[in-house]
Amino acid sequence: MEIINEADHLEMYSNHRVIRSVKESNNIKNMVIDDPVIDEHHMNVFINEQLSFEMVCTPQYLDQLVLGFLFSEGYIYSADDVEYIYICELGQRVKVQLKEEIKLKDFVSPSKSDATACGNNRMFKSGERQESLKKLQAISFKLDSIFMLSDTCNRQAVLFKETGGTHSCAMLTPDGEVLFCEDIGRHNAVDKLIGRALVEEVDLKKCILFTSGRIPSDMVIKVVRSGIPVIASHSAPTGMAVELAKRYNLCLIGFVRGKRINRYSEFSE
Repeated sequence: MEIINEADHLEMYSNHRVIRSVKESNNIKNMVIDDPVIDEHHMNVFINEQLSFEMVCTPQYLDQLVLGFLFSEGYIYSADDVEYIYICELGQRVKVQLKEEIKLKDFVSPSKSDATACGNNRMFKSGERQESLKKLQAISFKLDSIFMLSDTCNRQAVLFKETGGTHSCAMLTPDGEVLFCEDIGRHNAVDKLIGRALVEEVDLKKCILFTSGRIPSDMVIKVVRSGIPVIASHSAPTGMAVELAKRYNLCLIGFVRGKRINRYSEFSE
């Protein structure tokens, strides 16, 4: 797989003039300040020369985002399925050439009004694509690894500290390396780390994933399809997410706060 990414040094946020109001005793004090606001980056993705979907994201690690998205949605099975990924200088046009044709009938016409950063990037009539979901294999891990990843998200979330507008995601690899990224969308952050793991040939079946946002069912499906056996979060899962985690033997952990966690689904025999 060849990656040609010409979109270097794109701006992550811009400064906007705002009026900040602060209550002091019984009075309101107003002041004018410049406040950093996270930017939405829109890009059109072409698969085998056909416009396939639009993504709304933070303009960082765009090649990894697209690769991870295609993998976690079940449209490729490994990085070897991709001939090349090309991203133009402005990061607004992405061309992906697959080594084999995919079923274009699964695509629907993209619409800018449909594209979001919150899990609806895909423009496929795929549902859960259950045929690509398999029961996960259990791994052994220490709870200290979960707390460490939580701390990583708190410490390394530079864009969040500056703008308050991103989700963060961290991954512990089998070699003990910690991968990290941020994005305006929590699904995007997950896809970026999955894409990076694919590029670096990391065994996802032995990784632990941590996300700052809540865990809905579509994120569980992404994780299961990618083979990641453990997902944890500062926040809560949904009921459907818990049901799917139990069905596919995913270890699902939520409300990681300080030294406390909730285990919603654990490995079964």
